[in-house]
Amino acid sequence: MTIKELENILGMTRANIRFYEQEGFIAPARGGNNYRIYSREDADTLKKIKLLRQLGLPLDTIKQVQQGELELDVALARQQRTLEEQRAELEWAGRVCTAMRDDKAEYATLDAGKYLNTLDRPAEGEGYFSLNKDSAPMAPYPWRRFFARWLDLFLYSALWSAFGMLVLRFNPPDGLFFTLLGSYLNYGTMLVVEPLLLSTWGYTPGKWIFGLQVRDRSGGKLYWTEAMSRTWQLFAKGEGYGIPIYNLYRYYKSYRACSDCEFLPWEEEYGCPVIKDLRARRCWGFVGAAAALFVLTFFAVAQAQMPRHRGMLTPEQYAANVNDLYHYITQSSDQVMDANGHWEEKDNVVHLLGSGSPDHQLTLNEEGKVTAVTLTRDLAGKQAITSDDTFDKQLAALSFVAAVGDYNCISWLNSDVLTAIAEGGFEDYTIQTGEVTITQTVFQNGYQDAGGWLFGDESVPENQRLYQMEFTIALQP
Repeated sequence: MTIKELENILGMTRANIRFYEQEGFIAPARGGNNYRIYSREDADTLKKIKLLRQLGLPLDTIKQVQQGELELDVALARQQRTLEEQRAELEWAGRVCTAMRDDKAEYATLDAGKYLNTLDRPAEGEGYFSLNKDSAPMAPYPWRRFFARWLDLFLYSALWSAFGMLVLRFNPPDGLFFTLLGSYLNYGTMLVVEPLLLSTWGYTPGKWIFGLQVRDRSGGKLYWTEAMSRTWQLFAKGEGYGIPIYNLYRYYKSYRACSDCEFLPWEEEYGCPVIKDLRARRCWGFVGAAAALFVLTFFAVAQAQMPRHRGMLTPEQYAANVNDLYHYITQSSDQVMDANGHWEEKDNVVHLLGSGSPDHQLTLNEEGKVTAVTLTRDLAGKQAITSDDTFDKQLAALSFVAAVGDYNCISWLNSDVLTAIAEGGFEDYTIQTGEVTITQTVFQNGYQDAGGWLFGDESVPENQRLYQMEFTIALQP
């Protein structure tokens, strides 16, 4: 049946039906043009809700009953006790009204204490006439609200990091500038995305996890323009424009105001959050979501360091792997490898030590696929300092071993191939990983090992100094 037919059958308004659907009590099917189609079961469910709501049962209680978490008889017994307390409260209020009228009380001379203190209350505390109903419609839970926003910003950060590393191939270096750049990229995303979410859903992912919703004074969702103004005010007065140190001051001011149940600057005109419940599982949901984002970021970092081309490689594919990884790791394009394994350097590149990166000598099979990569360094004579070329060796291993082996980003990290290469230094070694063998042979005379560097021994004549290194990665036949 259509929603109009359902309105006529149940005597409910369309707004009632949409609200109960939004709260998850019913889930109508979708027909042509995405129109909702309500079943007889939906109608019966709404009838039950109508009855229980008219008996005064809270929505959360009805939901527990519907999901089998609470017996209907128990819920009705609780409500019956509540109604009895309310009836006693109403009778008490009636007696107070009678006493005040008998005393011909006037507002200007009203002795409120006389009536509050001398008459016995039938319920403990404030009872049915609780002043909690007069409290501001806000959620004074500063830590939940803080971590909800933190989770939103962390989400934006994780998505931007994955996009930057995997698509744009941007690997930001450490430093204050790039930290601030990342922060403002997240804030910029917040200024665009949050108004859309608040004006359509009424919450962001972080607020949803903590059960927070943003509503205007009438209880409805914000318009997009209101949500936009609210988010900008929050960025300015809640986040302190993202300015270091100053933002900590703004956090403190917001915390104090929120703890004192005061409206924050962006809530006075543009809506404030309300909270659905305080169940502990929402905090566990936050922990799970944060852990998932950490894992996503970790996987993005690991995957970004994997070669683009996998399996048996042509020389062009191997060179493409090398160039991609070299650019990603160094964020430099000062040299490019061609399909022959030769580094082509830009004219303005100057090598302070050594002669630059060694070329990669490629061995091909009959099908023109790479089966081995060899790096050599042969120095003699006057060069007093040379490095162990660890970066170039690891780059070759990433581009070839990680490509031909049956690796994913996690199994490659666990293989420790790059660590073994770094620890090899100037020593002879052999590494067996899967079907690939990595070997290094080194011969040197007249040099002293200084941890990653060889320095010429001044006691040895320059013409007797010699350094020969051969590093080979070979696929077993």
